[in-house]
Amino acid sequence: MTVFENLDMKNLSSVEQEIYRYLMNNIETVPYMRVREIADEAHVSSTSVFRFIQKLGFESYPEFRFFIKNQVEKFREENRAHSGLEKHIETLNMSIFHPDVEYQIKRMAKALAGVDFILFMGMGASGSLAQYASRKLANLGYFSISFDELTYPIQSFFREGQKSIVVFMSVSGETKELIEVVSGLDSQKDIGKYCITQDRNSTLATRCDYAIEYAVKEERKQIFLDLTSQLPAMAIVETVIGYLEDYQNPPVV
Repeated sequence: MTVFENLDMKNLSSVEQEIYRYLMNNIETVPYMRVREIADEAHVSSTSVFRFIQKLGFESYPEFRFFIKNQVEKFREENRAHSGLEKHIETLNMSIFHPDVEYQIKRMAKALAGVDFILFMGMGASGSLAQYASRKLANLGYFSISFDELTYPIQSFFREGQKSIVVFMSVSGETKELIEVVSGLDSQKDIGKYCITQDRNSTLATRCDYAIEYAVKEERKQIFLDLTSQLPAMAIVETVIGYLEDYQNPPVV
């Protein structure tokens, strides 16, 4: 859902980016919240929230709240008209990624291209995506596997002097089993730890050497059934794979 079409993410400070992410991830509840509540949830000051609202072109918070409410209602009406493929494509736009996402992806691709062994790990839908990513890299000739048996002693996969990278796939970044795995790799100097998640401040992301983030609204049926879209993570994975293909087939000058 694109609410602020003319907003240039590159011109936002880190604080403004945090406010923006919170607004977009909670767009339906924002019209019923006070400035202080938004500030508390986004972990910023009320002054920062109000200044950001003014930067968007609104003179007052009630005016901003009225605009958001109308946009949400408009989106719901449009969503009733087209809820198929077009809806999913529209949710995948650059506003859900970090402004430097292209640089982040290139950095990950270069790191993967320079190691001997790549291990993808995830659970549930993220585990399926990890399996997909490892299979694609294997098709390109990389020594790459995926693994979702998180109680298995994965240290047995690694060899002395072998450069390796473990890529963790997790929407929340708070999957207990993955956090235990990454914690067990702290003493392994030859093993790089990368993460693709929607929260770079999550426990998993902060324990990794590098994280690529995206914004997506978590959707659950009851508490255990995760219906959150994997499209943003899939886009990142496909772009990483694209760069790896380019490295293998450089353009002829």
